[in-house]
Amino acid sequence: MKKYILIILLLATIFSCTKTLDFDEANNETQLVLNSIIWPDSVIAISISKSTSILFDRQVGQITGGTLDLYEDGTLLTQITSPTGHFYASGIKPKAGKSYRIVVNSNGKQLEAETTIPDQAEVLSIDTTSLIDVNGVRRTQYKVKIKDPIGDDYYRIVVMNEQLTQLSSRDYTDGNNITRKYYYITSQYWINSEDPVFKSLYNSMGEDVIDMGPENDYNIFPDDYFKGKEYSVQFQMSPNGYGYYNPYSYGENSPFKKLFERNTIHIQKLSKDMYNYLKYLKLYNHYHDNPFSEPVPVYSNVKNGTGIFAGFNDNTVSHFEKVYIPFSMDTIQIEEGSMYNYH
Repeated sequence: MKKYILIILLLATIFSCTKTLDFDEANNETQLVLNSIIWPDSVIAISISKSTSILFDRQVGQITGGTLDLYEDGTLLTQITSPTGHFYASGIKPKAGKSYRIVVNSNGKQLEAETTIPDQAEVLSIDTTSLIDVNGVRRTQYKVKIKDPIGDDYYRIVVMNEQLTQLSSRDYTDGNNITRKYYYITSQYWINSEDPVFKSLYNSMGEDVIDMGPENDYNIFPDDYFKGKEYSVQFQMSPNGYGYYNPYSYGENSPFKKLFERNTIHIQKLSKDMYNYLKYLKLYNHYHDNPFSEPVPVYSNVKNGTGIFAGFNDNTVSHFEKVYIPFSMDTIQIEEGSMYNYH
């Protein structure tokens, strides 16, 4: 008897967890996809494509025919016919405070998206302090003072590292001649911070005490804590290579010698579209493999289609440079293919 009761309970559990979802393959297969991130001093680049069925593959299809119109504050800047793949608006660079709109007509469908380029962030000062963390690792603490204007504003902090490396090798078959090659690498730091502007972004997202939401890996934050005021954002990073990828190994007997290193702090002001896109992209990546969580859609501001059209303004605040071995760029030729970029 117990055996039959267990079987009945098991079957009831299986069928109670079954849910039928309606799926309109025809409409989902022909979604137009627009992707474009724009900022001042960079030519506008737009990717236009067509989605394919999720039942077979995720290969992106090309659209055929139609037009693409690009507007600035309602004024038509350019129009192209039969847009396919990637489109570059030659000679057109976004301007701070201007709104841009894209209208695509193709195969009887009209896709539309609009965004605004924010003004630059007003950075009053930047200070650094050297400290030892709980693990005994020496870090540099940064304090960036921002003056926030009236209104809703959104920010992101990005710290980039650049290195110039020399590789020396001896050719014993050619009179012990020494050959020197030079490699250039850029990478992005992972920064750590207990500042409430970073920590509050996802802490309220989780429904359970254990689930406090994802980490704020994009280092984005709204001005909720300091609307219309001055605020000093604090964060740390390590100067010894922790937090970014470096393919070279340095040392007294190493063939690699570091010639130059520079850290650059970017204080970016994001459009609301850019902020929401990064916020929900991280939520999607955090929860999409969790069977116990509700699905999180990636933010899109594209009407009658999908994708993202967003902008930001980049204000390079400060450079921290160190020359390890004197060199002259006039005598250096960077090796082709050595421009690594780890983000």
